[in-house]
Amino acid sequence: MEEKDNFYKKDIETIYKILQSKETGLSEEQVNNWLKSNKKNMLSKLPEKSFLTRVIVALSEPMVRVLIFAIFLTILINIISIIEHQEPDWGQTIGIIFSVILATTVTVFMEKKSQDAFSALKKIGDKGSIKVLRDNKVCIISIEYIFPGDIIFINTGDKIPADGRIIECFDLSIDESMLTGESMVVKKIHESLQGERFSLSERLNMVYSGTFVIDGTAKIIITAIGDETEIGKISQSIQIEYNILTPLQKELGSLGKKIATVGIIISIIVFCLKIFNYHVDNELTLSNVAQAITICLVLIVSTIPEGLPTMIAATLALGVMRLSKDNALVKKLAVCESIGAIDIICSDKTGTLTENKMSVTNIISLRKELIFENIYFNNTISTKQDLNNKIEFIGNPTEVALLNFYQDNFKEKNFEDKKVIHQYPFSSTKKSMGTVVKSNFENLHYLFFLKGAPEKILETASISIKEKEKQMELIIHEQNLGRRVLAFSHRVFNQEEDWKEDELNLLRNFIYDGFISISDPIRKEVFQAIDICQKANIDIKILTGDSMLTANAIANELGLIKEKSLVLEAREIDKMTEYELKGKLKNIVVIGRSNPLTKLRIVNALMESGKSVAVTGDGINDAPSLKRAEVGIAMGIAGTEVSKETADIVLLNDSFATIVKAIESGRGLYENFQKFIQFQQTVNVGALFLILIFELLDWGTPLKPIQILWINIMMDGPLAISLSFEKTRKHIMDEPPRDKSKSIMTGDLWINILANALFMVLVIIFFVRVFHVSREMIPTYTFNLFGFLVTLNVYNCKSINKKSIISNIFDNKTLNIIFLITILIQLIIVLFLRQFFSISILTMKEYISIFAFGFLIIIFSEFLKFWRRILNK
Repeated sequence: MEEKDNFYKKDIETIYKILQSKETGLSEEQVNNWLKSNKKNMLSKLPEKSFLTRVIVALSEPMVRVLIFAIFLTILINIISIIEHQEPDWGQTIGIIFSVILATTVTVFMEKKSQDAFSALKKIGDKGSIKVLRDNKVCIISIEYIFPGDIIFINTGDKIPADGRIIECFDLSIDESMLTGESMVVKKIHESLQGERFSLSERLNMVYSGTFVIDGTAKIIITAIGDETEIGKISQSIQIEYNILTPLQKELGSLGKKIATVGIIISIIVFCLKIFNYHVDNELTLSNVAQAITICLVLIVSTIPEGLPTMIAATLALGVMRLSKDNALVKKLAVCESIGAIDIICSDKTGTLTENKMSVTNIISLRKELIFENIYFNNTISTKQDLNNKIEFIGNPTEVALLNFYQDNFKEKNFEDKKVIHQYPFSSTKKSMGTVVKSNFENLHYLFFLKGAPEKILETASISIKEKEKQMELIIHEQNLGRRVLAFSHRVFNQEEDWKEDELNLLRNFIYDGFISISDPIRKEVFQAIDICQKANIDIKILTGDSMLTANAIANELGLIKEKSLVLEAREIDKMTEYELKGKLKNIVVIGRSNPLTKLRIVNALMESGKSVAVTGDGINDAPSLKRAEVGIAMGIAGTEVSKETADIVLLNDSFATIVKAIESGRGLYENFQKFIQFQQTVNVGALFLILIFELLDWGTPLKPIQILWINIMMDGPLAISLSFEKTRKHIMDEPPRDKSKSIMTGDLWINILANALFMVLVIIFFVRVFHVSREMIPTYTFNLFGFLVTLNVYNCKSINKKSIISNIFDNKTLNIIFLITILIQLIIVLFLRQFFSISILTMKEYISIFAFGFLIIIFSEFLKFWRRILNK
C-alpha cells in the first residue's frame, strides 16, 4: 500500500515498473486485460434506499412508534364500546392514523434528495475524453477507459480525469481548491520530492482527479482511477451512513416514554379507585368494570401526544419556508430545528468566510507607472467580452486580480506604443516571470519586466542594504496579515542584441519598482455574523487547506484568536492520539493545510465529546465532514455539486450571515415545540388530576370517555398546531445554546404546566361545590368549563417562562382565528350535539358564568408570572 501511496517520492523509471508501463504507454494486450477486468475510471454508485426502506425509517421515529401503540389502544376502546352496545368513536383512531401518515409522508418526501449526493460526485469523473499515448501512438479515448499506467496529455482548461504523476510539464498551474481547500493556484514540477511526508497540497509533482488546469501543459502517467483516486476515497467516506438523532428527536423519544409511563400508572390508580368505589357502593357489576376499563384506556390515549408529529411537521415546514426567504435551501426537515442547538461551527475559509476572489489589498511603489506597465505586459492572461461588452480576464487568479486592479486604477493609459517580443515563463526555481517589451518611447528601445517572489526580485535588484531591509520589513508585515506578496522590477536595454547576449546573466542589475499584496478578502457580513455567534456562545473553528499564516491572519482579523487559542497544521493533528486531540479541542481555533480526513477526525472528536457541530464548506474536500456533522452547510454559488448534494442546508447566496439566521430560526422553532408541549401537557395533567381527585372523593366520573376524547382531539389538533406560527422571540441570540443533556421539559415549563393544571382542577371543584352541582350534572358542567379553561390557556402558552403575554397576546393571527373557530365549535356541540356528548342544556346565565370562570386561567397565569419575576429579582 505504501508503494502505491508515495509516487511523488519515486523517479519515473521506478513508477513505470510499479505500474507495468513504459514511456510508450500501455500495450494493446494490457489495455485488453484491463477491459476484461471490468474496472473503469468511474466511482462506485451508492445503493439507493428503496421507498419502503425510507418509510420504515420514518415509522421508526420514537414519537411515531408511540402513536402506533395509541392506534391499537383506540381500536380496543371501540371494540369494548361495541361489546357494551354503545356507539363506537372512530374519530380518534382516524385522527392518529392521519398524524402518522402526514409525519411519515413529509419525512420521506423531504429527505429524498439526500440520496443524490453520490450521483453528483460521480459526474466529476465519468464524462468527456482525453488524449492518451498507447503503443507509442496518440489516440483520443473516453476518460471512462483510462487505466493505471496510461500516459495522458493535459492542457490549459482541462479537467484532470484521474490521479497521476507528472512525467514532464511546461508552466503547469493547477487549481486544486475544490480538493484541498487552498485558494492559491499550485505551480507544478516533475522532479521527485525528497522528505518523510507531504500533505496533498504539497505534492507538487502529482495531479488529482476533478481539479482544473489553469495554465500550461503536461505529460502524466495515471497512478489511480475511480474509487482509488483521492476523490474516490472521499466518496467512500460519504457512503458511510451515520445514525445521528437530532437533539429534538432524542428528547421527544425520552419524553414520549415518560408521558406514556405516567399515563399508564395514573390510569391504573384510577381503575383501582373506581373498582374500590363500585365495591363500597355495591355497584360492582361487569358493565361497570368494562366502563372503568374504557375510561382508563381513554386516559392512556389522551396522554399520548398524537398531535406532536403533525405539529412538528407544520412547524418545520414553516421553518423551511422562512429560511428559503433568507436564501437557505433546507434539504432535511429536522435540520430546521437541530441547527438551533449548534454550539460549534467548523468553517472552511475559502468561499465561506472569504469571497474566493483574489484582489489587490495594498501597493507599495517606488515607480507606480512601471508597476502598472509590468502588470499590463507581464502576464499569461487571455480575455473575452461578456454580454455587456465588458472585458473579462481568464487565467491565473493572481494575474486576474492584478489586471482588475490595473483596469480600476490605471486604465487611462494602455501602452499601445509598446509590444511584447519575448516572454520567460514562471520558473519554480527562479520563482519569477519575465517579459521583454519593445518600445521607442523616450528613446527606450527595450524594457525587461520581472515579477515574482519578493526575495528573488530583491536578489536581482541593484538596491541599497538599508532600502532592502526597509522593503523586507514592509513585505513581512503584509505576509503576516495572510496576504500574498508579488514584487516588481525592470531593466532597460538599448538594443536587442544586449538582452539576448546577456541571457545567461540576465537576472541582475534590475531596478526595483515596489510590491503589491494580494488577498482573498473576508465577506463584509461575516464580521457581524461572527460577533453574533460569539455573543450566543457558539465557537467558530476554521478548518482550511490554506497555509497557517493565511488562516491565522483571517482568524485574527475576525477576532477569533484569544489568549489560549491554538493555531495548528493538519500534520500536527495527525500525530496526536485521540486522547491528546480531545484535550486540546477546546482551544483549537485554526487548522491550516487541512485535508478531508483531518477535518473528519476533528468533527468526529467534537461530536463524541457531546458537541452539536455544524460544518460549512464548498469543496469536494468538505464532503465527508459535511455528511458526518449534525448540520452540513454548503455554499450554493461557489460550492461544488458534491458539497451541495451532501449538505443538509445550501446557502443560495453563499453568505455566512445566513447561517446565523438559520440558527436563530432553529432556536425559535424549538421554543414553539416547548409551547406546544406546555399547552398539551397542561390539558393532560389537568384531566388526570381531575379524574383522580373526583375518584378519591367518590364524586363520580367528571368526564365521559367521549368527552375526554373530544377535548384531546381539539387540544392536540388545530389549536395546538397554531402555536407553530409563533414568531421567534427577540434577543434569542443573546443566550447560549440550550444544554443538550437536559430535557425539553425545563423547570419553567413544569411550573407553568403543574400550576395551571392544578388551578383548572380547583376552579372546577370550586364551581361544582359553590353552585351545588348534582352528581348527574357534573359531566355537563365539567365538560363546558374544562373546555373553556384549556382553550383560553393556549394564550398562556405563548410564553414558556416568566415573561408576560400581555404585550404580544394577539400577534399570532393564525392562533386568533383558530381560537375563535374552536369556541364556535364548542358552542355548536353544547347547542346541537348534546345527546352525542352526553350533556344537558344549561341556561344562558350558567353559560356566562362558565365563560367568566374560564377567563380566570389567564388572570391566574399572569399573576403567577408576575410574582415569579419579583422573586427572581
